[in-house]
Amino acid sequence: MKTDQSVYIRSTYINPWISLAVILLAPLITVIDVFIVNISTPAIKNYFHSSDAALELVLASYLLGYSVFLITGSRTGDYFGKKKVFIAGLAAFTITSAMCGFATSMEMLIVSRLLQGVAAAFTVPQTITLIQLNFQSPADRDKAYGLYGMALGTGATLGQFLGGYFISSHLITDSWRLIFLVNLPFGIIAMLLAYFFVQESGQNKATRFDVPGIIILTLALSLLIYPIIQGTELGWPAWTVVMLAVAFVLLGIFIAWQYWLGKRQRDPLVPLELFRISSFNTGIVSVLFFFGVNTSYIFIVALYFQNGFHMQPFTAGNYFVMQTIPFLLASLWSIKNAAKYGIRLLQVACILMILSFILQLVFFRGNVATPSDILPCLIIYGSGSGLLMPSLLKVAMWDMPPAKAGAASGVYSTVQQFASALGVSILGGIFLYLARSSGNFYLAYKTALFCMMGYLLIVMVVLNRVKR
Repeated sequence: MKTDQSVYIRSTYINPWISLAVILLAPLITVIDVFIVNISTPAIKNYFHSSDAALELVLASYLLGYSVFLITGSRTGDYFGKKKVFIAGLAAFTITSAMCGFATSMEMLIVSRLLQGVAAAFTVPQTITLIQLNFQSPADRDKAYGLYGMALGTGATLGQFLGGYFISSHLITDSWRLIFLVNLPFGIIAMLLAYFFVQESGQNKATRFDVPGIIILTLALSLLIYPIIQGTELGWPAWTVVMLAVAFVLLGIFIAWQYWLGKRQRDPLVPLELFRISSFNTGIVSVLFFFGVNTSYIFIVALYFQNGFHMQPFTAGNYFVMQTIPFLLASLWSIKNAAKYGIRLLQVACILMILSFILQLVFFRGNVATPSDILPCLIIYGSGSGLLMPSLLKVAMWDMPPAKAGAASGVYSTVQQFASALGVSILGGIFLYLARSSGNFYLAYKTALFCMMGYLLIVMVVLNRVKR
């Protein structure tokens, strides 16, 4: 399979670190938009008088659109040039953000969020492949991947803070709309910077699009996520079970179709030969479970702070700023020292996050928690996730040939976003179901924490297979 690596354009020199700062705006902004909704969910629910399932769909629809079209977005960058697609994706993201901000019904908001996720899917994959192309030195590339991981984590916590600020600001009557409208100036600025400071990658017109694969995968993942969300709300009627069964059948058909295309060298959506690389498999499985925990944890703890501890949105958002500081410090330290300490450092990171969950089981009882109860838990979690997140992409790409970097980055990002959607659907669904049925927010939170600890134990076991 050809890539754009052979036609990378160097007609004018642009410092790769300046270019990196610009292209990292895409994952930063798109991840902010995942988490900025979390703090705002009670306000959105009250405005539209919606169900818990609809609330989950506001977040999950964005992640679903994001995950399903990531690989297609990567291929589109190969075909038209990554700079062009990067800017076009930012433009679409800005427009769909406006659609979310002016939504007049819950259904319109969910559809707009889905389209916003699709726009993000055409933007973010260009970032990973441009890192691969811009940084030929393994040491510089590892630092760039680490900064990419930092951007993801920073966006997660910054989103929580901004969500709390805008909801509490009352700058407009329906203050929840600001969480989407704020993307308009940032999107325009990012487009202008990309126009001047991002090098075009060239075009590979030999790239082909696996349209049947896109359709099958879209149906399969949609039929997997939707019944999980609705099932917990409606008590698992028969149609939800049937949809899940159909989803797994479609996933089987998708794998068979990818195998058939690969045998005939017809550019499958997911090249199955990537999974012959052991480090890639380790990275993918680790990402699946880690992001299942991380995204759902931030979703759940935001709800728990506001409903269990009766915090105002701005107060809850401020607590997440205190989680960001150790995250950033740990990320910077991890980027410099991960190679020295190897995979054991990542396992220590998992232990820190599990320790945070154990402390939360102890201190987060009742209807009130003091800063001395909350801050140690958030600081420890932020430190653990900061050590782990920047290195997961490096694990997946350790032994990846440059010619396969584009395809691998697309698969990695797809799994990352789908893991987030699945985590919110499963773990978020468990929390909301127990909170609604029992009226006991601590019971719901405790159950979700135990599930998350199980996820992190799986990550530790999987990472133990890596001999580095």
